[in-house]
Amino acid sequence: MDDEMLDPYDSGSDMDLGSSVADGERALHPDDAVSTIYPDDSISMRDFKAVRRKKRRAAPSMISEAPSLISFHSSVDGHLFKTIHGRAFNNQSDLYMLPADDHEHSRLDIQHRALALHLGSLYPSKRLVQAALKPNSEVIPAVLDVGTGSGRWAIDIALEFPHAEVIGLDIVPPVLLTDEDVPNNCRFEVDDANLSFEHYENAFNVIHLRGANQGINDFQSWLYEMAKMLRPNGVIILVNGYPQMYDPQYQPLPTRQPGQEGFTWLQFVWSSVYKALHNRGNFAVDSCLYWQGWLECNPNYTSPQTRSVYVPLGPWKQEMSQRGQFVSALMREDCIRILGNFKPLLLGDGHKEADVDQWIENATKELQDLSVHCYSRWQYTVAVRNEQPWQERLEEPQPLDTGAGTLLDAASDSASTPDDLTNM
Repeated sequence: MDDEMLDPYDSGSDMDLGSSVADGERALHPDDAVSTIYPDDSISMRDFKAVRRKKRRAAPSMISEAPSLISFHSSVDGHLFKTIHGRAFNNQSDLYMLPADDHEHSRLDIQHRALALHLGSLYPSKRLVQAALKPNSEVIPAVLDVGTGSGRWAIDIALEFPHAEVIGLDIVPPVLLTDEDVPNNCRFEVDDANLSFEHYENAFNVIHLRGANQGINDFQSWLYEMAKMLRPNGVIILVNGYPQMYDPQYQPLPTRQPGQEGFTWLQFVWSSVYKALHNRGNFAVDSCLYWQGWLECNPNYTSPQTRSVYVPLGPWKQEMSQRGQFVSALMREDCIRILGNFKPLLLGDGHKEADVDQWIENATKELQDLSVHCYSRWQYTVAVRNEQPWQERLEEPQPLDTGAGTLLDAASDSASTPDDLTNM
C-alpha cells in the first residue's frame, strides 16, 4: 500500500483550518497548543455541578409533540448521574462505560474538531446528505444526532443547515453548553436510544451516530427502529473508532504482554479496556463489524457503503502539512484523554489502581514522545432509507459473542481518503 498516495493531508497546499467549522468560531491554527484551545482551567476543572444546573431555553419543535428534557433541574439531576471512582457517569445504562462529566465532554469536543478537520466536512456522502436536507416547502428537514455527547456535532450541523431542525439525544445532557452556544434550530433531549421512538416515526431526513454503539443493546434491531424514523431517501450515518491501533503499514498493532516482542503500552491499555467491556457482558462494542452486513440484509435500506480512514496519533509522519500535524495532535490528545477516562472501567474490572495509573502513564508517554508510530482507525457506514413501506424485523436477535470476529486484531481494509468518504 503506497502510504504517500493515501495521505489525506499532503495532497495539496495547506487549507484554512477554520474552513470546516461553523461560522462564528475562530479558525484554529496548528501552532495553537491543545491546552490553549481547550484549557483545563476553563473546561475540565470547572465546577461540574454548577455547569449542569444551567437552564436552557425551550426550542419549539415542528417534529413531535413529545416533551423534551432540555433543562437541568435538581429534581432530574439525581436520576441522570451517579459517581464511580470519583467520576460522574450516566445513571440510565450500564452498557456505556465512559464518564458523562465535563472532562469527558471536553474530550469529545477535541475529537469532534479532529474528525471534522480530517474529513473537511461534518459528514461523509455529501451528495446524499445535502440532497436529504435541502429546503422543502412541504416539510421542515430534520436531523437526529443519537449519542450526541457534548452536542458539538448537532450544533455545527444546525449552523450549516439553518432551515433544518436538529435534535441531539443522549442519556445525559451536554454539560458544557450555555444558551448562547445553541442555535434556535437545535435542541437536546435526554432519553435512552434503546427505548421506543414511536413519537418520531417518519420524522427525520438524517440520523447520525458516532462512537455510541457500545450503548445500544441490540444494534440490528435498532437499525430497524431508525428506519421507521427516517423519511424516504433519508440517510443514516454511523461512525465508530476502533480500540485497535494500526502501524504505519495499516496492520494491527499486536496485543502483547510486557516483555514480549512487539509490545506497546498503548495497545496493551486499549486491549485491557476492550476485555473489561467484554467482561461486563458488553459485546455491543463489536457491532460496527456487522453494520454493513446488517444494512445489506435490512429490507428498509438501500446502497449501504462502508469506508475506513486512518488518522495518525501525533505528528510522526514525514513531511506532514500544518493541517495534518494539527489534526494528528488533536487525535493524539483525544486518545490520551480517553485512556484516562477509562480508568474507572479498568478499576471495576479488578485491576489495581497503581497498575492502571502506571499503564496509562506509560501509554501517554509513548504517544507524547512519538516512540510508537500508529494510526487510529475510524469507520464510516452510510445507507439510504428506501421508499418502500417500513418492514419489521422477523428473525430473532443473535448475540454478538459468537467468535465471528472482534475489534482486537481486526484486519485492516484499504485506507480511504477524506475525498473517498465525502463522495460515498
